[in-house]
Amino acid sequence: MTFRRLQTLSLSALVIASTAALAQPVPGLPELPARRARNTAKQPEPPVDQATADRKALDAASLKEDDPKGLLDYLRQRTLSDTDLSKIQAVIRRLGADDFEERLRASAEVERFGPAAVGPLRTAAQNDADFEIAFRAGECLRRMEKVPHSAVAAAAVRALARSRPPEAAGVLLAFLPLADDDSVGEEIRAALKAMAVRDGKAEPALVAALMDMVAERRAAAAVALIEGGPSSDRIRVPDAYQKVRMAAKSETDVDARFRMTFSLLLTARDAESVGQLIDSLPALPRGRLWQAEDYLLQLAGKKAPAVVLGKSKESLTRARDAWREWWAKVSSGTDLGKFAYTARVTGKTLLVLMDYRGLTSGAVVELGPDLKERWKIVGLSAPMDAQFLPDGSLAIAEHNSNRVTVRDTAGRILASRTIGSMNKVYGNPQQIQVLESGNLLVTCRNVIVEFKRDKDEEVMRYVRTNYDINAAYRLPDGQTLVLSQNGPNHGMFLDKEGKEQPDRKLKTGPPYYQAHITAAGPDRVLLTELDKVVEYDLKKNESVWKRSVNQPRSVQRLPNGNTLVVEATPNSNRLVEFTPDGEEVWSHQPTSGLQVFRAYRR
Repeated sequence: MTFRRLQTLSLSALVIASTAALAQPVPGLPELPARRARNTAKQPEPPVDQATADRKALDAASLKEDDPKGLLDYLRQRTLSDTDLSKIQAVIRRLGADDFEERLRASAEVERFGPAAVGPLRTAAQNDADFEIAFRAGECLRRMEKVPHSAVAAAAVRALARSRPPEAAGVLLAFLPLADDDSVGEEIRAALKAMAVRDGKAEPALVAALMDMVAERRAAAAVALIEGGPSSDRIRVPDAYQKVRMAAKSETDVDARFRMTFSLLLTARDAESVGQLIDSLPALPRGRLWQAEDYLLQLAGKKAPAVVLGKSKESLTRARDAWREWWAKVSSGTDLGKFAYTARVTGKTLLVLMDYRGLTSGAVVELGPDLKERWKIVGLSAPMDAQFLPDGSLAIAEHNSNRVTVRDTAGRILASRTIGSMNKVYGNPQQIQVLESGNLLVTCRNVIVEFKRDKDEEVMRYVRTNYDINAAYRLPDGQTLVLSQNGPNHGMFLDKEGKEQPDRKLKTGPPYYQAHITAAGPDRVLLTELDKVVEYDLKKNESVWKRSVNQPRSVQRLPNGNTLVVEATPNSNRLVEFTPDGEEVWSHQPTSGLQVFRAYRR
């Protein structure tokens, strides 16, 4: 790297670090009342069903859903040979060259590849650790994309899954490593499952792909052959089953092997795969470890070994050995056909990120099991919380817009809930809870509002004019626990109509001013105080667990009994997972320059 580029990056980093530090809140100081923010964001778009959206996307590329040949040709045009893919990736690396003119030449060169370069460029724009490469890849995409290729590709895949032309499986497998993003990849994998059987036998293209040079294709083919076919059968494609089992045993790619093994466990209930899953523990990426642990804990029940999947290789090896010993004792008497597994984790992590340099923007990001971005929603007005709704959309608290927007994972606004639209008492949302009814409970510094599930219509409203609400959480009994900055107890309760209950209080320590409350089990809650996270027993009105954490913004009790916390000091800005004994078993620090505001393991 040249001195000029290094000097520029160092100066930028210094400015960012300085402004971020200045922007940090100082716990204990009074806050100014929230002001009504001017809502300049775009209004919600009219809801569009998937079929209409697909037709619109295909029309933009002059394609028709009832023309399989045209759809296949489109995907073929965007599919590269391994050699051509290597060439494009080499050019993309040159986008970060020290010489400015070389970066310009690389930009022009990669754009000449046309639509075939869209997938590799998008991957670089979203995930490349080199900021210069990520930035220039994004700029190339903006210049190149005359049509929304991600939407076109997804629509084409869905149409092919319905028509199932004979060549489709092979074309989709070839295109899979070049998919625009993970959502398109998921559509391809779903389509391959629908194509797993042809004329009563395993789809030949899928069987052949078990020996493909690319691990992503091998995994997709194997999973399709395990999960495709008649859903009533454990072994759904009998003539391919032994080939898939052999492929899983011999697979050298860690993630591909996990996908195959986990699919064999969940669908085929293959008992031999339990041992293979246990053997793989020390090598699995962290998100896959969470999934494996969840499965094993549920399978073992009360007989689960008391081991921790810690940070070190030694810790993971000890855990593997303990699980091996357990399985050796119980395997002969275990019938996986009678084991009803309910996935409590997916290996994914939802992050709400704030730009503390200007306090006006931020992003919502989902990380995959490999801790790389799967998708990102940007252009948000100071997001402070986000929660998934049952239909897969997201409710996002946009603090500076006085509203909660409902968006798809592409960022398109589907609906909006405005704080103050009903009676002009405005508030800046900072926490969201999706209630069992589907309603949204939205907490602001001065007001708590419950919105109807599908409407910008209020069910309950509680107003506190001194702007000292830190957090709120609806309990199973219908009452709402509210943390306030002032008062001797800090914890108070509202009834179902939003009226204060003078006879019920919770005495807590001073809450962190960007506090967070979540459930921790029956009659128990976790909340963030100034310098720790604390679990309270609401029946006993006392704390039962605590862990020191600097400026905790977010807390979540995980299915394995551990606790996930966002530590928000200027120097840490990280996610941390603690055991009940307080041992730190995992941590993650984003490299985007944005501050983590909330984090949720999914």
